[in-house]
Amino acid sequence: MHRRQTFRALAMASVLLALPSFAQETDDTEAVPVLKGALPAKPVDPIADPMLSETEEGAAAGSGVSQSESVAVTGSVLRGSLPSSELRAVVRPVPPNQSAKLPAVAPSLPVVAREADARAEYEPLGLRFGSFVVNATATTGIGLRHHSIQGDETFMRSTGVLAARSDWERNSVDLSVGGAFRRSLSGIEEKLPEGDARLAGRFDITDADRLTAVAGWTLRDEASGDGKENIFSGSLGYERFGGLIGLKTGLGIDRTVNETDPTLDNTTLSLSLRLSHDSGAVLQPFVEVGAFGRDFDKPAAGDGINRSGVGGEAKVGVAVVNDDLTGEIALGYGYEWLRADGLDDMSGLIGSASLSWDASELLRLTTTATTSFEPTSTAGASGVVKRIGEATVTYALAPNAFVVAGGELTLEDYVGIDRNVTTTALKAGVGYKLNRSVELGLDGEHKIVRSSEAGGDYTDSSVTATLTLRQ
Repeated sequence: MHRRQTFRALAMASVLLALPSFAQETDDTEAVPVLKGALPAKPVDPIADPMLSETEEGAAAGSGVSQSESVAVTGSVLRGSLPSSELRAVVRPVPPNQSAKLPAVAPSLPVVAREADARAEYEPLGLRFGSFVVNATATTGIGLRHHSIQGDETFMRSTGVLAARSDWERNSVDLSVGGAFRRSLSGIEEKLPEGDARLAGRFDITDADRLTAVAGWTLRDEASGDGKENIFSGSLGYERFGGLIGLKTGLGIDRTVNETDPTLDNTTLSLSLRLSHDSGAVLQPFVEVGAFGRDFDKPAAGDGINRSGVGGEAKVGVAVVNDDLTGEIALGYGYEWLRADGLDDMSGLIGSASLSWDASELLRLTTTATTSFEPTSTAGASGVVKRIGEATVTYALAPNAFVVAGGELTLEDYVGIDRNVTTTALKAGVGYKLNRSVELGLDGEHKIVRSSEAGGDYTDSSVTATLTLRQ
């Protein structure tokens, strides 16, 4: 008992030490440990419902109960065809899943009846405070990096995540706070902080009506050179399930503050509506439309032109609801009209996807895709159409060991000028849990950047050994 209390104190202290370290220099997205040992029952989707937290998914994984079953157990009678997707306009910032400089590989494993009990023995139990369950994670890693232009580097990386989730029979509140900090020990001189905070609430008005609210903040440092960027976000949503037609609408606002280039500071407002054919079939079609506006504080530094504008988008897609294959895929078109003369409007095909396939009891394949219209202060460019696609394969070697590998392709097309950037990243990792609280990990990433701009090509490789403590 004494040793357990001592370990809890050390784990909590590690989290508290990790969080202030990132606050001292403040950057992006879900600053998560490189290898998440929670092994959620389904992958954490960057475009997923904010009401479905990673902690909630991990709980289902540890118990061997499917996500749909766990919802039924908690008493919710809302029947969604899927964990409802967050309506995200292309004008909203792409979810900060991981920065280019802090590679993250988030494994997920299928949960099957005969494996669930064995895996549950390695899942953290968390701490209970009243009607809330709190989980804390702290990771420390030492890594080596080789950059084709900047040279070699030895670095230390620390991450901390604190999550709290209500276990009420109806309604829910989820809170998560995380931070990461990478400091150079030798070689390339840099300090890379990241941060993320999110508060999400869900209120079930009736058996078929639901209100949602989300507030969040992220701090990220983009490899593109745009510098450190704070994003403050908020959204309100309404969902209606019942009968054959499901309805979901959302209103979102995002405030972006760039610490390096103030001319990129902007405020965006977006409104989205989705209608779905909620018949209970395996394939369920839907249509989604949205309108948005973006207002910049100042004219761009590159050419002195203000890039404020308004736009809209429309997508059609299909949701897949099966025991082994779940997710959705959609394709559409987006357009943004810029108020200023002399700049081209932004437009193009847009797509989104999030699919998870349990190919076997031990093997899971996941894919995600997003499209966004990103701002820029580059002279002559209206903005950047960014498309990101990622695929990950996870295999369970044992109830407490896994390997994960994947790849990511990012295409950046600058509208108005002849500039394109293609980034290819290959990632791999392995994790081994000693018990519920301690995990050892090793991950690596190799990135290739090709730019049409002279001097924009480089490669960046890194390998990191990590120690993770959980409570």
